[in-house]
Amino acid sequence: MMYGHVESNKDIAEHFVRIAELQEKTGGFMAFIPWSFEPNNTLMQQEKIVTYPAGGFQLLKMIAISRLMFDGLIPHIQSSWLTNGIGMAQMALQYGADDFGGTLLGEEVVSCTGARSTELTGKKIITAVKQMGYAVQERDNFYNAVQMH
Repeated sequence: MMYGHVESNKDIAEHFVRIAELQEKTGGFMAFIPWSFEPNNTLMQQEKIVTYPAGGFQLLKMIAISRLMFDGLIPHIQSSWLTNGIGMAQMALQYGADDFGGTLLGEEVVSCTGARSTELTGKKIITAVKQMGYAVQERDNFYNAVQMH
C-alpha cells in the first residue's frame, strides 16, 4: 500500500479495512508492504502537491498499525529497505515487521527518483538484520525457508 502523497488519515484507515476484508475473503496476500511515496522527480513534486517524503515516523506507524490490523490475516509485514532506507527498515523490525525485504534485480521505480541506492547484497541485508539482534531466515518468493544465517 503506497502512502505519503495525497491521502488523508481517514483514507489510510479505510484502505487498511478494505485490505483486511479482501484478505478475509480471498486469503491471497502472503505479505503486506507499506510503501512510502517518493516525490523526487515526479509531477506531484513539480506542482508542489507533495514536496517531501512521508518520513520515518509515518513508516513506523504504518508498520505498527498493519501488524495489529492484519494479525492472523496476513502473515508477513515487510519493512522495505528499498523505499525507507536501511536504518528505517531496521527500526521497522522493532515495530512489527518480520520481513526486511530482499535483493532486487532490475528495479526501475524507486531508482528513477534518485532518492537512494536500490542495490543491496544479501550479505548486507543479513548484517543489517543481525545488527538488530534477530536471527536471519532466508526465504524464497513464497516464504518457504531456504536457510538460516
